[in-house]
Parts: sequence; C-alpha cells; structure tokens
Amino acid sequence: MLEDVSCDFNHFFYRLGNTPIFTFNSKDQYLTAAEKILPADPEIPKPESIKTLATWLEDKYRLRLEKDGITNDTERQQKMNSVNPKFVLRQWVLEEVIRKTESEKGVGVKNKEMLDLVLAMALEPFKEEWGIDKEEEERLCGDVPKLDRGFQCSCSS
Repeated sequence: MLEDVSCDFNHFFYRLGNTPIFTFNSKDQYLTAAEKILPADPEIPKPESIKTLATWLEDKYRLRLEKDGITNDTERQQKMNSVNPKFVLRQWVLEEVIRKTESEKGVGVKNKEMLDLVLAMALEPFKEEWGIDKEEEERLCGDVPKLDRGFQCSCSS
C-alpha cells in the first residue's frame, strides 16, 4: 500500500510518530489521520489506501502498541522522534542547492542562504524548527517532488 501511493518511508514513520493514536475514538478520526500520514499528491488516487491505513492504525497498530505496554502518545512520540528525523538530506535537495549556487554565481547571498539552511538542517535533523526560514524548512522536509521520486544514487555518486 505504501508503494502504491509512492510513500516515502521516512515521511511515513515521522508522520505516524506525530499522530495521536490514543486520542482517537471513531473511524472518521482514523481516516483523517491516515489521509494526513500519506503523501499529498492529487494525481495518485488513494481512497482505498486511506481506508487500508486507517483500518491498520485502529485494528493492528494501536493493539500492538498496547500489547507492548505503550498506552500514551507522549511516550510513543518521544520514542519514534528519537529515531525518525524530520529532515533527511536527499539528492533532490542537494541538486537544488547545486543548481541555485551555479545559477547565482557572483550574487553570493542567496546561494549562501540556501546552503546555510540545508547545512543547519543536516547537522540537526531531529529538530522541529531551525529558526531560519519556516516555509522553506517545511518544503525541504515535505513530500519529495514528483519528478525526484525514486531517484537512486550509485556508489560513485
């Protein structure tokens, strides 16, 4: 199901960790949560995937958490956020930094700002905010642009 909707696994687990599972008490709440966890791509029909994920959250995941002795969202979120960073330095981000740097040679400030932002985020990937440019931070932590999905580097990259 995650593959069918082109879901980035890091984004999936980060969003799952920030979803308040133990506060839900209706199927509609699970459906809304599932829709927020999956990537926001209008070109990928996902009603079945949303339903599948919502059912899994309610019938499997929550029960598994309870079986493992995890019964509150704060504890679960802390554990998940300690291993699932908000920012992952990806090839598309590096390509954008390179492209901007090359196209703005001589300008100096813009390319340095982008490079500084990405460097700050890469050095502390578990932070929620870096205090530099909130909109740009969210974009760089968001869904991978459609054209860059599935990009894989070789060992020589």
